[in-house]
Amino acid sequence: MPISKLSQKEDKTVHKEKKENLTNFLEQTFYKRLNKTKGAELVLVDDSELQIFRIEGTGASSVSYEEQRMILSYFYTFLSKTNEHFTIETTKLPVSTASQVVHLRQKLQILSSAKITSERGRLQLEIKKNMIRAKIEKQKDLEERLSNIEYLLFLYAESSKELHKKSEQLISLARSYRFNLSMLTPKEKELVLFQLNNLNTKL
Repeated sequence: MPISKLSQKEDKTVHKEKKENLTNFLEQTFYKRLNKTKGAELVLVDDSELQIFRIEGTGASSVSYEEQRMILSYFYTFLSKTNEHFTIETTKLPVSTASQVVHLRQKLQILSSAKITSERGRLQLEIKKNMIRAKIEKQKDLEERLSNIEYLLFLYAESSKELHKKSEQLISLARSYRFNLSMLTPKEKELVLFQLNNLNTKL
């Protein structure tokens, strides 16, 4: 199992062992570390840096042929307008249900703070809470079992400052051609690094 898919049920020993495995893995490749910053930039052995973006889906399969042509035209224009050094990879990443889980936990918290006096009301409240807990577990299970095809853009720069500037310019340029770039989370980056550098994983 990749390090990025750490279960909440795993104890601290397993968590520590997986993190040590990541460190050992990085030491054997041309990566140095993932910075502990908001952007979690990947530092290479020559001290240059790399950022990984997800090219957000546009739902092209559900639109007309003409709209598909327009989306491709925008993407081609985006590629031709930028001079930045980047590459694009296609891979599979686990489906993220984080936003759904946060929403369900908020609903659970509201129900938990409700003050019900009648026995019947308390019973109904407990049934609702149990239903939400079951939905949360279902969302977590989906995240473990399902994956999406992702299009990832790797952007290179000589320094953090340069990478930050290039990232902002690239994101802005992408938006002007009607699609979005979003940074991968540190855990997603760990998974991608394993996929790229281990023959037993599938891209």
